Amino acid sequence: MRVLVVDINFDYKNPIYRQFYNSFCYCMEVDYFGPGYVTREVLEQGIYNFLEKHDKYDAILMGTYFVCSTGEKETVFSDAYKIHRNVIPYYYVNDAYQCCEKIYQELLTIKGVLKIYICYRDWFILDIGECKLWQELLEHDFYIMGDPIEQMQKFTNSAIHKHKVLTNYAYSMIKGITERYIPISFLAIGSNEIFVRSFSERKFDWCVPGNRSEYFYPERSKAYELIKGQHKSVWSDDPYQNLTVHTIEKNHMEWYQFRNTFERMLSWIWGKNLNIASHPKVQYIAACREQYLESMRETKYVYAEGGVGNCLVRKYFETCACGAVLVAKRVPGMKEMGFINGKNCFILDRYENITTIGNHDSDCEKIAREGQKLILDKHMFYHRAIALHKTIEFIIRGAYKGGYWECGDYLLK
Repeated sequence: MRVLVVDINFDYKNPIYRQFYNSFCYCMEVDYFGPGYVTREVLEQGIYNFLEKHDKYDAILMGTYFVCSTGEKETVFSDAYKIHRNVIPYYYVNDAYQCCEKIYQELLTIKGVLKIYICYRDWFILDIGECKLWQELLEHDFYIMGDPIEQMQKFTNSAIHKHKVLTNYAYSMIKGITERYIPISFLAIGSNEIFVRSFSERKFDWCVPGNRSEYFYPERSKAYELIKGQHKSVWSDDPYQNLTVHTIEKNHMEWYQFRNTFERMLSWIWGKNLNIASHPKVQYIAACREQYLESMRETKYVYAEGGVGNCLVRKYFETCACGAVLVAKRVPGMKEMGFINGKNCFILDRYENITTIGNHDSDCEKIAREGQKLILDKHMFYHRAIALHKTIEFIIRGAYKGGYWECGDYLLK
């Protein structure tokens, strides 16, 4: 099977985008097109010209950041410069800003090949502009790929009022387009993230990884303080944990690259600004990743929760991959993804119940091993690539009626 990925060439602190695309090579022949993948000259010639020079593809997969880099879409994230400031870009921002819209319009008109829009944005913040985008893509024969509906819930009006970022747009739209929606989860693990170490050798009892902003993750800080109050040894050596993009740009200018001294000065004055083409250095991203993973490699028990979206986050999978015991706030989709309380993790309805965990390390080490086995058996990135390969085959045959998850397995209707 031959597929063409159309996106910008980038990397991020969370490696899911890069690893997801790389996983296609396990079971498909893959080419790439977009800023950073091909030259400016090839971009300017357009995707029609590119397709004429290559053998026929079974599917074209267009990524979210490519669409957002067009500068024309009415979405929260629709700015090439804004994306540039949050990722390591292997492309020139002006190539994206000046070429992506033309290529996008060409993609809409392409016929005779399966087209899939890969939406790797958080489903619970899908805005009205992105809904319009989905509708336009559906009208031009695209399929949409994104988070499984099993991992979603309908938010109440009070929740939306309290947390302005929340919407029900994705949940509502997907229920009406199940035969054009591909529910393959991006929450998966790369082989380099698997870590093996005995419980007794781990230096810390607990860690609560990730950003502790109370607005987006209201329970992480509370759980952290509760664990510390039990006089447990808690991982706390993470200088990045409480930093926002704004504070990084203000206080850690050495972590960023700028086109010139003038833009460095403007960034110090303005902070995050759409018209400055800075981006984090590779060393900073590498340090963030390793420090983050080290917290779970050195710890026996890891507390994770789904934040204001009350949804599965990658920490649930990373914890198990690192060989620690996952102690997780209950969120939609856990059962469907194979997480079973008392077998491969501990699932809590209230974070206060965290005090009941960790009394019998010998039993919990077995749970840690079962959690890692779940990841190895069902949630590696190559599993996602195989699921996509199977889905594309069904669509081409005209047999696709939608997909769903059961006990960690992706199944087709």
